[in-house]
Amino acid sequence: MSDLLGFTSLAFVILFTLFLALRFPKIFTVLFTALILRILLIIYGHYISPLPDSTADAKSFENLAGYWSQQGLLYVISRFEGPDPKFISWIIAIPYSLFGRSILMAQSISLLCGIGSVFLGWKLATKLWSDHAAIKVAWTIALFPSLVLYSVLILRETYMVFFLLLSLYGISLWVKTKSLKSLAISTIGFVGATFFHGAMIMGAIIFFTIVGISSLKSFIKSLNKFFFNYKSLILVLIYMTILSLYLTNRISVPYLGTFKNSTDIHNLQKRTEVATRGTASWPEWTTINSPIEMIYKGPIRSIYLAFAPFPWDVKQIRHLIGLFDGILYMYLSFLILCNIKIIFKDPTLRIFLIILLAYIFIFGIGVGNFGTGIRHRSKFVVIFILLAAPLLKRLVFIKNKK
Repeated sequence: MSDLLGFTSLAFVILFTLFLALRFPKIFTVLFTALILRILLIIYGHYISPLPDSTADAKSFENLAGYWSQQGLLYVISRFEGPDPKFISWIIAIPYSLFGRSILMAQSISLLCGIGSVFLGWKLATKLWSDHAAIKVAWTIALFPSLVLYSVLILRETYMVFFLLLSLYGISLWVKTKSLKSLAISTIGFVGATFFHGAMIMGAIIFFTIVGISSLKSFIKSLNKFFFNYKSLILVLIYMTILSLYLTNRISVPYLGTFKNSTDIHNLQKRTEVATRGTASWPEWTTINSPIEMIYKGPIRSIYLAFAPFPWDVKQIRHLIGLFDGILYMYLSFLILCNIKIIFKDPTLRIFLIILLAYIFIFGIGVGNFGTGIRHRSKFVVIFILLAAPLLKRLVFIKNKK
């Protein structure tokens, strides 16, 4: 029965992919390549051999969803707690309580987000770059190893990638139109990503700070022209209200806590000490032991998050997978550096770059080993890909020589 539910769910994802492919024939091949690759991986992991990272957290999330679903739909609804690591279990528990428990069905939800990410990445890239570059973005998201793996496992990463892309799409619209619709899209994206991991709210903080500053400038300009810009004034007031509530510790931000907690250096020190553990841990000297060390160890930890493990960190055969993943990020970073002048000239790409650097820094502080680092950086690898888009042909395609 569980397999029947699972294959029915997979059939639904196939039909959804077919609909997208027929509606947007330019990426027909990309979407179905991504779909077939992921379905084969699901079948392999389900019937032949467990996939990497398919135990531990993935099993815990699925087991919790199964337990909640046994108590009925009303009980599942009562377990809603807002932004929380267990939110993925709550999402999965809803169809479990309605139709029955099926691991394949839970994986199909991840698969749906994975296919949606390929489509959203392509759609966003068409607004940022040429159609040619957008296809390269779609292919890279479709074939990037960590994105492929996490889009078939019961983990939070693929959900966050999808919602992050939605928020970035909203940002790109806001830069061009300054419309409330674009702000709504971006808000939905950031809120959705934050529900799965609190640190994802950092992107929202940066973007809405930019919106607040931009709205203030627009309002002042309108006054100089003897015109009262109500929309800009409302946005400024909303931003200032939320900012004042946060600075006075009256509201708490997921993962960061209150303003007092987020700026307490001792809390940050404890976080780095706890995170640096295991055979895949970063060197002990990267642990932050004093406020002054935050200045120079923070960037070092960010580098480790983005690129570790390095060759000297490899201690086991399985660490080679992480080494290969780190090399891909190094290559993407190289392409971004080659493209940096264009990025600085484009306001949308500048915002993307700032958000990317913020994510690298905040996760660099909170993570202490490259095992979890590989998972965390996959949450925002799509920003790497989007910023490197014009040069991705060197990574994806081989030029034909006459």
